[in-house]
Amino acid sequence: MTDKSPPLEDLKGKAKEAWGTLGNDDALSDEGEIQQIAARLEKEQGLGAEEAQRQAEKIFHDRR
Repeated sequence: MTDKSPPLEDLKGKAKEAWGTLGNDDALSDEGEIQQIAARLEKEQGLGAEEAQRQAEKIFHDRR
């Protein structure tokens, strides 16, 4: 069963972001932030995982 709930994905994203920050790994930290955004989009807007990931990446990169 590969169905992952958005709250779990949000938590995993927070962990990646924190681990990336602690390890001075910007790529991992960025990946964690994107994962958190995607989880919120899935939950709040009812998007599918792939569409949420695509939009999260765009949102993240547009902020920079």
